[in-house]
Amino acid sequence: MSFKEHNAPQKRFLIRTYSGLPKIETVLSTIAKKNNVPLQLSILGQLTTNKAITKKELKKIIADIKKELSAILGKQFQFGYFHNPENGSLFIAGHLTPTFLNKIDKKELASLPTGLIGIFKGLGIDVEEINNYLNELKNENYCLIIRGETSVLNTIEPLLNV
Repeated sequence: MSFKEHNAPQKRFLIRTYSGLPKIETVLSTIAKKNNVPLQLSILGQLTTNKAITKKELKKIIADIKKELSAILGKQFQFGYFHNPENGSLFIAGHLTPTFLNKIDKKELASLPTGLIGIFKGLGIDVEEINNYLNELKNENYCLIIRGETSVLNTIEPLLNV
């Protein structure tokens, strides 16, 4: 009996935080100009810090965020939102949306007390970095999460600090 070793390209995640969606748009535009490789993108961010918001106001906020995200992610992208006890009301857009919104006992995974930590650990992120990302989210920053082959991510990583 014989076997072959298969060297499939390794995929990993790269996460950076930004203070606004326009900064993410600028970074992704720079990457697109220098590197014509499609990437799997997700954006995680604060939906609202107002706990006493009405449904009508929430719908308006969601519509505004979706409009802003369509300029970044294109016309077709997955979007969802959830309430996490530690971080408040958050949204997720892009390829990881089903992961964050996966139901466990009728609750979204990301809405569970340790759900966000578990998701980030599942992406291969260490605990210290996870805590930094969660603090950034609490401070109303956005997490840009990019999935791709290691070789591609290594070439675009310097462009993320624009």
